Amino acid sequence: MEKVEWKNDYCIGVEEIDVQHRKLLSIVNEFYDVAVGHPADYPIKVGRCLKKLTDYTHYHFEAEEMLMERYQFPSTAQHKSEHSNFIKQVTTKIPQIASGNQVMGQELYQFLLDWIVNHIAHSDKSWADYVITIQQSPEEMNRMYRRPGAIPFFSK
Repeated sequence: MEKVEWKNDYCIGVEEIDVQHRKLLSIVNEFYDVAVGHPADYPIKVGRCLKKLTDYTHYHFEAEEMLMERYQFPSTAQHKSEHSNFIKQVTTKIPQIASGNQVMGQELYQFLLDWIVNHIAHSDKSWADYVITIQQSPEEMNRMYRRPGAIPFFSK
């Protein structure tokens, strides 16, 4: 088990979200440091790290979901469901991890890493491609401007 390094392959083409993904992976790597660190430090550091991870995950998921709704991505409900299921899975593991079970912390790190990298590569890339296509289409942008309350989001 090793830390993950950011790769440009993880970029989805929506700058704001790419920045958030980098930050999220950075926090996951902080969690890695706690999970494989000195056992005496684990109980002290794990709670703080889990709080940071969950807070940022909620913030990030809300940002993605706002963009999907703004651009009327057809699979928004499915994507939100993926986010919700992820949060439920992590939430069920938190009590054991926070109680000092460092092995469970290492397992959570691997789960986080696998889920996030796969989610970015598949689900996030799908909605990002959709949004970028709309942004590049004058007809679609005109339609977006005419929607009441719509504020266009530009990735560049």
